[in-house]
Amino acid sequence: MADFNATSGLAGSLATKPVKFGAGEKAAEEVAEKAKYRTDMSNATWVPRLEREEAEADVRFLTKTAWHIGHGYTVGVGIAEQHGFATLSTNKGKNPPRIYEYAGLTVKQYTKSSGPYMKDQQQEGRIEDMQKSRKARHDAHVEECEGKVRLINESLEPMVVEVIRSLRQRLTENEGQIEQLFLQLADEFLTRIDMAQLQGVWSDYQEYSKLRESWISEFDEQTDQLEVQRAALVQNELKTLGAVLLDIAHELPGPIERYLEDEALKQNILLLNNRRAYADMLSRLRKREIELDLKARIRWEERKHAWYLTLHERAVAKCRATLNSAEYTNPKKRDTLYGALRSQQTILYERRVNMWSDLQSLTPPSLTVDKAKQWGAGLHELDGEQELEHKQRCGAIRKFEMEHYDNSRLIIERMKKELKGYAEMTDAEMPTEEELKAAGEEFEVVVLERRDKGLEAVEQVSHTLAKQLVYLRVPGERLEKLILQVATIVEDYHERVTSARESHLRGMADGRRLNTDQDMKLEDEFEYLLTCMRQDGNVDSLQANLPLALSALDAVKSEYRRFYEEAMGLTRDYTSTVNSLLQTIDDDIEHMVGLSKEPVPPPAEEEPPKTAGTEGGGGGGG
Repeated sequence: MADFNATSGLAGSLATKPVKFGAGEKAAEEVAEKAKYRTDMSNATWVPRLEREEAEADVRFLTKTAWHIGHGYTVGVGIAEQHGFATLSTNKGKNPPRIYEYAGLTVKQYTKSSGPYMKDQQQEGRIEDMQKSRKARHDAHVEECEGKVRLINESLEPMVVEVIRSLRQRLTENEGQIEQLFLQLADEFLTRIDMAQLQGVWSDYQEYSKLRESWISEFDEQTDQLEVQRAALVQNELKTLGAVLLDIAHELPGPIERYLEDEALKQNILLLNNRRAYADMLSRLRKREIELDLKARIRWEERKHAWYLTLHERAVAKCRATLNSAEYTNPKKRDTLYGALRSQQTILYERRVNMWSDLQSLTPPSLTVDKAKQWGAGLHELDGEQELEHKQRCGAIRKFEMEHYDNSRLIIERMKKELKGYAEMTDAEMPTEEELKAAGEEFEVVVLERRDKGLEAVEQVSHTLAKQLVYLRVPGERLEKLILQVATIVEDYHERVTSARESHLRGMADGRRLNTDQDMKLEDEFEYLLTCMRQDGNVDSLQANLPLALSALDAVKSEYRRFYEEAMGLTRDYTSTVNSLLQTIDDDIEHMVGLSKEPVPPPAEEEPPKTAGTEGGGGGGG
């Protein structure tokens, strides 16, 4: 049973299992079935032989096997010291035994061209034919081996090219992926990423770098495996060729070994050149990888620094936007405080106007000193309440302005803290206090100016309110003084008028009582005379009493006339006295307020201006 490997290239040589040729019909069928799938490369080492060649090969195989067992020569390919006939075994320097010298074999069983029949063959010219046959087979096997070696090299070249192309394609695609990875750190995206994403970009690049290194290492292994396979295949072919050439025995072992050594040297040079080329490629690839890593690190550091600057600018812009927002430029609380101040001023002013309106109801006799003092006390209370309200409201606004300033400074301090945190996070140089002060100086000026303006506005409002209160308080005090004086005068003259009225009433009552008494007396006398005149029927008596009755009636009339004139005189005196008192009151009040009874002359009517047309028309008419 003979064994061989069916190979159609590197992949085939690694994957193809040995094909076994065994005895029996079943084994023959298996071999025939497997032979359907054999390739030219697989058939390169399997060439059918003639019946005579098979017989001679069988004999030589048995002879060499016996010689090997006896530590004779060893057939091999490569360096003479490793595989030469004259270097190994106990039969060093000896020639192989002749076929018919092998014990236990007869010439007739194996070949017709050996043993005792040799002389017959020489005589018949068959030795010369054998030599020609050996030479032809020798040359054919040499040419066949060279073709197989050439076929091996040619079959491996596409694999080498494919390995290189695959590596180049993967590295090129990976460079594109790396470029896309670094595009995530472009300027327009720096404001959207954080430190984790920035570190993630470098981690992803390191993964890409490891992947590229694995590809380069895989390329090294694949090329090394290709060359090892090339060497194994070529070595196998050369070994097979050496064994075949020795079997053919057209040349001596020495020339065969030298030929094989030359071929082995050529293949070794080829292998060394290939390995040198691979090593040079690996060296350039790894050098390029180092350069790419260095450039990527520099580029990443630059992007990280740009990201730090972006964070710096973003922190500054955020601080600027915050301080320029409506919350800090025109806070609602400030508007609320000023609005409350205006509302309270309106309420207090309306109360003051109502108090002034209350004076209209303080007229005699309701205008008294007590009510005037009460009205003045209410006015003083309102002034004090308004003054206290001014202080409290303006104080609240001042407090808010200071708190607003402190809050603005907290925003600036927060920005400085963020700048320190960004520097620490990105391993950048920590900014100094002078740099932080310079970064926040712009905002310090702004918030300080706003605080000063706010406090100045509060001071102006406070000063204006104080002036307004003084403006309202002075007339109020003067009006209070006037009302109090008027009330005093009114009470004084009210008493005098009351006294005059009471005196007038008493005089009227006394006159009415006297009139009543006199009237009753006179009426009694008149009634007496009338009674006497009715009782006396005497004419003389009637004539004597009639003048008396008429005189009594005249006395009653005189009494009524006297009472009327007396009452009218008292009334006229009372009216004159009251009018004199009222006129005195008016004069006193007018004197106090500085008024005059003189009529104010109406303003003179202005003549309408004459137009140019009017003047021109008048001139023409004259």
